[in-house]
This record gives sequence, C-alpha cells and structure tokens, in this order.
Amino acid sequence: MRAIARLRRLPNALLLLALFTQVLAWPWLDDVAGGRLVLVAFDWLILALALKAARASGAEARLGWVLLVPAVLLHAAEVFGGGDALYVASQLAQAAFHGFVAACLLRYVLRDEIMTLDELWALASLYVLLAFVFAYVYAAIERLAPGAFFINPTNDADGLTGWWELLYFSFTCLTSVGFGEITPVHDVARSVVMVQQVTGVLYLAIVISRLMGMNARRKAE
Repeated sequence: MRAIARLRRLPNALLLLALFTQVLAWPWLDDVAGGRLVLVAFDWLILALALKAARASGAEARLGWVLLVPAVLLHAAEVFGGGDALYVASQLAQAAFHGFVAACLLRYVLRDEIMTLDELWALASLYVLLAFVFAYVYAAIERLAPGAFFINPTNDADGLTGWWELLYFSFTCLTSVGFGEITPVHDVARSVVMVQQVTGVLYLAIVISRLMGMNARRKAE
C-alpha cells in the first residue's frame, strides 16, 4: 500500500511506466484477437495519466481537456472504422495533445530552483513523449504521402509502414543513433526529421545546463 501511495505522489513515474509498458506490449497485442482493443484502452489510460502528470491548472487545464477530448474520440472512430482523413486527424490530435503535455512538463520542471523526485521523472517522461509526438506526425505524413518513409524490404516483411514502425524511427531520430533500416525520402518528412533532431539535441543541452546550474548554485550557497 505504501508503494501505491508513493506512486500516486509521482504521477510522472506512472506516466513513464505506462509509456514503456505500451512500447513493450504493442508487438504482442497488435496481431492478437482483441489485442487492438486492449491497446486502445491502454492508450486512453496514458492520455489520462499524461493530463494528470502535466499538473495543469486554470486555463491551461481547460486547454488540456479541449485537446484531450478530440484525441480520444478521433482515436476511437479511427480504430473502429474510418478513412484516410479520419486517420490523419486522429494522428494530429494525438500529436497536439502529447505536445501540450510535453510543454506543461517543461514548464513544471523549470518553474523553480528545486528539483524534486517527480520533476526528475518528468524530465524522462517529457523525453519519451517527444518521440510519441513526432511519431504521430510521421504517421500522418505517411498516410498523406504513401512512401514518405522507406523501409529496407529485408526488415519489412509485410510491406507496411505503420505507427509502430514510425515510433521506432522517431526514437532513433530523437536519440541520434542513426536511421538504420528506415529513412525519410519525402521532402516534408525530411523537414520534420530535421526539426526532431534539433529538438532532441536542444532538450539534452537544456536539461544538462539546468542541472549543472542548480548544482553550481547549491555549492555556492
């Protein structure tokens, strides 16, 4: 019970755990009967946890709900049947909501000169959320311009470039480990990739400088 109570006080730890659980469970559930429904329900759980972890209040909280509702409804409509337009709208709604949460978490971490345990978890959650944001954008681009991302046929047995493949690609871009078997070939895709690469580098630079600055002030005091 103490562990559960402690986790409730660390919403960003719960969010990070949920994000990684989804990443690990996706390959096992995506092709299983009923597994897609489980993934949808789990994604809604992540959306709820993300809104709680954002610690938004007032007008910011209302904006969060404005972004959350269409993200949930469009996702449900897209999963249970819909065309390309609905799919693209769903992906962009997810990207907008996750981007909102990422911005809230950044504000939460930078708001004072004290780094709490939950703020440390927020830094990790924010980094993972950035990968999700760009993955949703990439999925929308791929649907609007099929073939925008090329996957080496040896590593793409089904010949499909879906959200899961693009989430993997997004993490490779964000962490600057190289493209591997997936490469952007459309100009719009390349433009967004460049934005993500710079975002990933700047984020790490901001976090490192922030922690070093706080440590230096602590020593000076």
